[in-house]
Amino acid sequence: MRLRTGPVSWRKPIKIAIPRQKKPKLDGTQVRGAGAGKLKIASLERALQDAERRLGTMTRLAYVDSLSGLGNRRAFEDEMRRTQDRAARYGFPAAVAIFDVDAFKAINDVHGHEAGDVVIVAIGSSLRSQIRASDFVARIGGDEFAVILNNIEFEDALSRIEAMRASVAALDVVLNGAHLSVSTSVGVSAIHSSRPTDPLREADQAMYRQKKAAKSIFTFA
Repeated sequence: MRLRTGPVSWRKPIKIAIPRQKKPKLDGTQVRGAGAGKLKIASLERALQDAERRLGTMTRLAYVDSLSGLGNRRAFEDEMRRTQDRAARYGFPAAVAIFDVDAFKAINDVHGHEAGDVVIVAIGSSLRSQIRASDFVARIGGDEFAVILNNIEFEDALSRIEAMRASVAALDVVLNGAHLSVSTSVGVSAIHSSRPTDPLREADQAMYRQKKAAKSIFTFA
């Protein structure tokens, strides 16, 4: 038997490069199964915490005087309502005092508004340093402060308020080498269940009478 011979043809093998697929980055929207649920919950919890922090900041700013760092008029009115409610329901005695800075306009006119700001901050710090944890102090106007003393008999409240007034008068406020003397006119009124009146208005009226008479403190018992 004859074997047929002839030319033999060879073909080179063709190499085909298959690109490797990258693993996708996984987040809460791409992960499937139980892991996706956990990531989504964690993301929602972080968003909720951020929103609560922002809300807390805005709430604090709504109740804080930006210059003195004390409560503002809104915060004071809320605290005043709570104090009057406690007095009416439980008979807890309290007192409210209004401090008005004497000659504040003159301080601004002569020394500038920067001096006025320094005076406000100094008075606010002085008042805050002398109250108890149960008390409350606020800046309720441009040059007016209010103090609520809780759970205190009126005579004791008068002594505390007089000490606060004297402490403010002893402040030595220095600005650009100038020493500014500071004083306040003060009115005080009692808060208790047997007097269904407006103690804040009475304290305010007493303060103005004191300012005109240049005496120590007018009070409503």
